[in-house]
Order: sequence, then C-alpha cells, then structure tokens
Amino acid sequence: MTYLTNKFSRHAAVVVVIVAFYTCTNTVAGQIYDIRDQWYLGPQFGLVSFFGDLSVHDFDPVRKLTNESDFGLGLMAGKSINRLMDARINYIHGRMKGSNPELDMNFKSNFDEISFGLTISLSRLFQPFKISKLNLIASAGVGLINYRSIKYKLSTGTYLSSEGYTQEKQPVGKASSSLTIPIGFELNYRINRNWIASGGVTFRLYNQDLLDSQIGSTGINDRYTVASIGLAHIFNSIKKKAYRNSYECQTGF
Repeated sequence: MTYLTNKFSRHAAVVVVIVAFYTCTNTVAGQIYDIRDQWYLGPQFGLVSFFGDLSVHDFDPVRKLTNESDFGLGLMAGKSINRLMDARINYIHGRMKGSNPELDMNFKSNFDEISFGLTISLSRLFQPFKISKLNLIASAGVGLINYRSIKYKLSTGTYLSSEGYTQEKQPVGKASSSLTIPIGFELNYRINRNWIASGGVTFRLYNQDLLDSQIGSTGINDRYTVASIGLAHIFNSIKKKAYRNSYECQTGF
C-alpha cells in the first residue's frame, strides 16, 4: 500500500508540474500579448528615395541617400488585433528628387501619401513564449499617393514638363493620384509599457510612371522607398500587475 501511495504521489506531482507549466506559459503569452484593446499613435521621420528613369544611383546606397533622396514627415496610428497582428494607418508628407545626366534631366516633387495595412510580428511568430523588448515586424498594405512634380533640363535648368505645376512651379489643377503598395520590415524597441521606438524600411510599388514627370522606355513603373524612425505612444497599455505576474511565473517566485 505504501508503494502504491508513493507511486501515485509521484504521478500526481508530475501532472501538477505539467499543468502548472502550461498554465504558466499560457499566462505569460496571454498577459504579455493581451493587447487587443491597445491603440498607439506617433510621429515618424524619414528619407524618401526615388527609383525610376531619372535616377542613376540605385545600387550605390551612399550616393542614393545624398543625391536621390529627400525628407518626409509622417504620422502612424494602429490597433493591435491579437498578439501577432496589428492594423495600421500611415500618413506621410514628403519630397522626392532625382536626375539622369545621360538624359540631361532632373526633377523634384512633393507628395502626400496615406496607406492602410497589416503588420505581423515575426519575433512572436517564431518565438511565441520569449519575452523581449525587440520586435521584428513585416508589413504590407495599400495606399494612395497625391503628388506634383516638375522636370527640368539638367544642363540649363530649362522647364521641360510637369504634373500639377505651371512652368513657374505654381500649383495648378488637381494633384496627380495613384495607388501604391507598401511592403516593408520594421524593428521596434519597447522603451517601457507606454512608449515604443521604431525604425524600418518600406518599399513602395507604384502603378504609374510619372512620379518624375518622365515616361521611360523600359516599361518599368517608378518606385520609391521610405527609411524612417519613429516614436509611438501606447494607449490602454498592459498594467504593471500583468508584467509582475508573468515575471513570477517565469522565475518561479
């Protein structure tokens, strides 16, 4: 009888440990990633790089940034759907520029873009129970860009053509519009439970060939990238108690 009692006790202890482990890991996952009620909002600052007929430094990152990139400012708002996915809205106001000495042309443009999309946390996807302040994210969506661009003869500065500008570079009529498809990656760092710093690169596919007011002969539409850094404030963030409970669960205290 004593033998059976001890054997039963050992099996019961094993069951208790297994149940405690799964309860613990589920508690960690639930509390750390229970962000369905969280909204976040913050500014972004970045460099907009143009790729098209009037760009020649596509494979030279240094010259690309210095000669064919300009600044952009934006705003990002999002809501967590679950521990892996967020829904986002991004707005950016920026400028583009580029030139092609062989064609003796250069251009400048101003644009406004708004996009809607989803993000997925690759860090949480591949390491669901690891608690880290760093989070690698992939994003994709669809957007609308409104832009005005003007093209000049590079050697003389003579006006050649434009989209939404007069020869004197005065806005005229409506800005040109087109759909864009943003695809990118982002690395987030959670400063604390209310603030997140982010940095990333998003590639924009564009369904026309007039961002530089130049229709090329290659049949490839213009594209552009946005390399940005940002800061976001989290609303309705996780309570400190949730962090404490998850920590106690992990450490066994």
